[in-house]
Amino acid sequence: MRRMKARVIISVLLISVRAVYPQEDKIPGVITEIAEELSEYDTDADAAGEYALRLFELSEKPVRINTADEQELSRLFFLTDFQVKALTDYIRETGTVYTVYEIAAVPGFSASLARMVAPFVSLTDDKQETEKPLRLRNNILTNFTVRHPAADTSAPGGSWKMLARYRFSAGQFSGNITTEKDAGEKLFPGKKPVPDFLSASLLWEGKGFVRKVIVGDFGARYGLGTGINTGLRMGFSLTQTGYLSGGDDIRPYTSTDENLFFRGAAVQLRGGKTGMSIFWSRNRIDASTDTTGNPEQVSIKNFQRTGLHTTASSLASKDAVTETSYGISLTTDIKSLRLNLLWSQNSFSIPVMNNDPSLRELYDFSGRINQIATAGYRYMPGKLLLYGEIAFNSEKRKAFVQGLSFRPSDRLSINMAYSHYDPGFTSFHGKGLFSSSSGDNSRGLFGNFTFEAARHLFLSAGVDLKFHPWLKYRCSAPSYTARRELRLSYLPSERMSFEAVYSQRQSMNDRSESNGVKKQYDFKTSLLKLSFRYLPSENLTLTTRIDRKWVIHSGSGGITMLQDVSWRIRALPATVWFRHCIVRTSDWDSRIYAYENDLVHSFSIPALWGHGSRSYVMVSVKPSEYSDIRIKFAFGNSSGSKEGKNTGELKIQARVRF
Repeated sequence: MRRMKARVIISVLLISVRAVYPQEDKIPGVITEIAEELSEYDTDADAAGEYALRLFELSEKPVRINTADEQELSRLFFLTDFQVKALTDYIRETGTVYTVYEIAAVPGFSASLARMVAPFVSLTDDKQETEKPLRLRNNILTNFTVRHPAADTSAPGGSWKMLARYRFSAGQFSGNITTEKDAGEKLFPGKKPVPDFLSASLLWEGKGFVRKVIVGDFGARYGLGTGINTGLRMGFSLTQTGYLSGGDDIRPYTSTDENLFFRGAAVQLRGGKTGMSIFWSRNRIDASTDTTGNPEQVSIKNFQRTGLHTTASSLASKDAVTETSYGISLTTDIKSLRLNLLWSQNSFSIPVMNNDPSLRELYDFSGRINQIATAGYRYMPGKLLLYGEIAFNSEKRKAFVQGLSFRPSDRLSINMAYSHYDPGFTSFHGKGLFSSSSGDNSRGLFGNFTFEAARHLFLSAGVDLKFHPWLKYRCSAPSYTARRELRLSYLPSERMSFEAVYSQRQSMNDRSESNGVKKQYDFKTSLLKLSFRYLPSENLTLTTRIDRKWVIHSGSGGITMLQDVSWRIRALPATVWFRHCIVRTSDWDSRIYAYENDLVHSFSIPALWGHGSRSYVMVSVKPSEYSDIRIKFAFGNSSGSKEGKNTGELKIQARVRF
């Protein structure tokens, strides 16, 4: 009775939040900071785009929280395993959730986290879902982008960029088609009238023994991702949630990375507490080849990951190699213990040859076939979570991760993890927990905590220390990197929030002026972010933010000050976003990243540097319930180069649903 009374009180108090956090604001501010961090510290250029796309996909197909199914709830990938399990247990114990803001009463959740989850969940249960009539639903989206000045005027194609997506669903079936033309590429580069990038897939979902069947292009993740993970790398944020999820997942591929996905078929089976997944793929990928003096001995010199085909060499590398991949995964649950096994193999139509004489490339993969065997577990007795995974590749190089998470109280959570990736551990489709973009050559220790210090006041801090036992890019000796972050959040009311974040990054780089054996120096940067968000009315949101950055080695630094305005005009109906940002930085090393509102299924996180400003205005208009149009115009000026330059970018998007 006491629990039910608390649920009712919280529901009444938070019901007004629905108005001030509308469904159109698909990516809450607390999540966009992760995308900024991905852009600054992750060498995988598409990581931030993948993160934003996953959020948009969640908003279009929300999680049905009343199913109380852990696999369904784990689609909220920014939650920890603790939060997913706590929410699962709460729903099973109390029954139907009538408003999403009830979850503020769940252990490990808060009002702010409830607001973050709100755009991505649905209160529809399984029974309501099955009672809906079978109906074909279609979604067509087109983007058009043009920039001034053009990045490369010598490119063979037009300087504009185009993206088109078509999705449909009918009962248990769904499918999608994605095409893209990058700036500078030809729309139809070959003899056949096929776009530069074309992707398609068909999905069937069931609730019996066969859970999923995918034909076409798909992505996959198993366990902690050391063996197979074509999606987001976990462990990218020091103080935000969402790095401990270790569930298996296969999903249709909807991104625009033109190489890192599977093309074939995958099946996911489930019987009781045991699951199995099988996949097979044959995909043509970009790579530059070399004959090494023998025209009959063709080998792979290096893989091309950009997906851009605007020069003679990049056009020659397009679809130059056929990659065949297949694997099988087994998972079983024994009370609070989950065990998972994975075996996979990928092979190339021509061998990879490591002809680079530099010591840094000593452990690089060479050959035609790479196999990986992975074993992992997750054990959650009460308020303690233990998890780990170990993987070996064909060269007997290993990857190992062991971590724990502990909640001594509902107001405090503590996490720790140790990771070890041997030099030479190669997983072409793996992104393990706390790994680098290359996935190898590191030993790391991670720790963080989150504490509700007082009512509406939250304190969190994290540290990630890594030692690199072998050489790496821009460092010709064993080295280390360190990241530290302290975050303070204050939410005095539903209409107002303050946040301060101090982060520091330290790494070792070669000195450019060194002769002979390279000498190293510490490259250290510090960043302070202050933000204030205020909602004077249901239709107006104001955000003020100041970033200050220091580069210790060079003494350079910079500051950005920005003002965001979001105004919903209900009479039209339309929404207007506006930003003006002033930039003052010394050089490229002191650049600052700032997430921008953008087109649906798109993202923009520009690097701000030099002396100048950047502004944008975006308008979204909904002519009807089934269509909307977005137009964004961004413009700026910077004296980062000697002559200075003015830039402009126009983006247009149209969506139709029927």
